[in-house]
Amino acid sequence: MPSRNIRRVLWFAGYLLTMSVVVAGMYWARQAVVTKFGSPEALGQWRQWKAETERMRREGGPVQRRAVTSDEPPALVLMRDSFGAILAGSVAISSFLFAFLAFTIRGSMRMRVDTSGAHADG
Repeated sequence: MPSRNIRRVLWFAGYLLTMSVVVAGMYWARQAVVTKFGSPEALGQWRQWKAETERMRREGGPVQRRAVTSDEPPALVLMRDSFGAILAGSVAISSFLFAFLAFTIRGSMRMRVDTSGAHADG
């Protein structure tokens, strides 16, 4: 069984790897959103949809709509203007989940089963 220090280093390396994947995934998602919704064609489609919903709101269609106030798609505004907050929240939530799973896995690995089948903490 590895020593305590080696296990800590392995857990820390796993944490760093997990957070690297989360951060890289968030940057990839941001780039995808900015590329998809930041083009002039996409902005034109957004403004066309905005004008259509405004027309439907005035005519009183079957669904009562609120007026859209943004000149850009919300996903673009969110990923462009609030990316730091989204990234920090993602890292915080992922850290909590990693800590919970690490606690659970370490606890389950410490359990020993004696020959009678009863569990005893080690």
